[in-house]
Amino acid sequence: MALPTLTDDQPATMAAQLLADSRARFLETLRRAAGEVIRHAGWLDELAKAAGECFDELSGAKERPGFEQMHGLTASHISLVHDDDMDYSVELMNLDQRLRDACERELASLHLRMRMLMAGTDAVLQKESPVGSESVCRALRALKETERLSAQEAMVLLNRLEEPLQRHLCVFYRELEHHLADAGVDSRYRVATPSRSSLVPGSERTTQAEASRNLQMNPVDALRLSVLARRETMPGTTHLDPTLAAALLERVEAWLGERQHYGGGVPQSLGASELGGLLAPASAAAVEVVETVFAYLAAAAFLPATIRAVLAGLRVPMLRLALRSDTLLAEERHPALRLVDLIANVGRTLPPDCPPELPVCRGLLLVVRPLLRLTRFEDRDFQVALAGAETLLRSRQKGALARVEAFREEAERLERREVALHQASRAIYLLVGHRSDPVAREFIEGYWVHVLAKAAYRYGTGSPQWTARVQTAHRLLVSAMPEPDEVARQHLMAQLPALMRSLEEGLAWIGLSPEHIREGLAPCLELHAALIAGRPGPEPRYRRPSVPVLGTVGDRLDFRVLRHKQYFAGELSLPSEWAELEVGQCVAVGLPDGNVMRGFVGLIGPARQLILIVDGDGGEVLAVTARALAQQTASPQTQLFSDSSIVDEAATDRLINP
Repeated sequence: MALPTLTDDQPATMAAQLLADSRARFLETLRRAAGEVIRHAGWLDELAKAAGECFDELSGAKERPGFEQMHGLTASHISLVHDDDMDYSVELMNLDQRLRDACERELASLHLRMRMLMAGTDAVLQKESPVGSESVCRALRALKETERLSAQEAMVLLNRLEEPLQRHLCVFYRELEHHLADAGVDSRYRVATPSRSSLVPGSERTTQAEASRNLQMNPVDALRLSVLARRETMPGTTHLDPTLAAALLERVEAWLGERQHYGGGVPQSLGASELGGLLAPASAAAVEVVETVFAYLAAAAFLPATIRAVLAGLRVPMLRLALRSDTLLAEERHPALRLVDLIANVGRTLPPDCPPELPVCRGLLLVVRPLLRLTRFEDRDFQVALAGAETLLRSRQKGALARVEAFREEAERLERREVALHQASRAIYLLVGHRSDPVAREFIEGYWVHVLAKAAYRYGTGSPQWTARVQTAHRLLVSAMPEPDEVARQHLMAQLPALMRSLEEGLAWIGLSPEHIREGLAPCLELHAALIAGRPGPEPRYRRPSVPVLGTVGDRLDFRVLRHKQYFAGELSLPSEWAELEVGQCVAVGLPDGNVMRGFVGLIGPARQLILIVDGDGGEVLAVTARALAQQTASPQTQLFSDSSIVDEAATDRLINP
């Protein structure tokens, strides 16, 4: 099925058509996967119908009824919820988790594209993807209820469907993402999302970087040709005798050396001076490119003052090199220009107020200093300096990554806890629905999530301990159904003591004191008393939304962790560039306290749910969970650094702002 192309002419219409085509592709994939096991056409129709309804709900077209369809259970049915039905619910949750695990990366990338796609429609994308595992599992639940399958029959069907569902869905997510990118969704996403360079002071650099990429030739070469063309049209341009030209070069070099030696710098433009007008065209072009670069660097507020000072020391040596080098502006980037780019890229990663005593700043200054003592410059002098800077930075990165080993075991434990909390939150999200009693839901999301997380961490989601805790949550939700009749009230009174004992045992298991247990259960007891008496239940307590929390790990002040510690509904997807993060990359993460952690990615957990960031110049280490990182990427302080050319940026700026 060919997807339409998203254009600026009719964005809302085309986006709606893309969404409709995505829905059709999803249902076709589901029918094809289930068709490997199910031979009854009516069953496949029912499966596709239910999945389509869930797609519409999660894309904002209609209200979401909740995974378990809890509103369909009347109070008189409380005693009819059997353990085998709850076992099926647990198995369906486990299938949902396994499907998500199998297709996690493909679905995360697709979810980001669909978020941008739906920004052009009246639909509102929920935290769950409309083509995700929830729609599949909701459809399987509907199939069981419609065809009146027993729990055992339904569980056998789940086991047989799991493999083809995983296989077909992963391929579908990957192909749909590519189709949406080809249709233009990717370009709209990039326009709508701040680029790395626009996330820091000096956001005008975004224009220069984008313009550099759009130029049909190298920006430095384009500036060189522009200078040469301008000199050809200048009146009074003279061509000096070679002997006189050589003497002039000696005089200009001596003048530059005096300026550097006595600390006066080069206050005026050599290229625009009378001496500059006498230079050979190639030398004049090289001088103007160098002066352009260093004028841009001097005004680059996005670089720390310490780094700008290091770079400023290179100005006179590079001007002197420009007078004699035949390769400074060659097609292959000269070591001198690469050295400038290298130092500037380091500066982008450092805090704005980094001191000169910072090891990397001191090291770069030591690399540059020998150039300041030379009386005559050759290309190899800058090659030596570049090699020294590269060695320094490799050693810095290697030292930072070596420090990770001391934190690896603790980081992997933190990731297992994060995965367990994720599994617990996911199970609750699928269990409670939107029409569950708010008091019972608040208890399960605020307290019971930690009971489920501990069960998942210690025993796994396939264990009897996990199943028992989920069943307890299920019983609490069912017991809180509104407006029970007399028979239901009698059943509730009979079941309540055993339910309360299970809840108390669970809270004690996670270490709550008797006082905190009574405090946590008080709203539930009040709710049940009101239901039995036929009165309205209590109002739920206000609970703050879940946000990442920064804390220390054990008693180590140099090791902190940024994570969600509470229930979190739905999913947080990392932007695609963060999802492809690799060990050794340099990042900055904004923290809740207003500070920024900068450093190298030293470790990515086996489940890719936690990373370690190691300070390159100190001993600080930060663990960040994937969900916390996804939320923090909205902060302008959070950046993923990649190498770029400040030389090209400067040349482009001069070309578009002559």
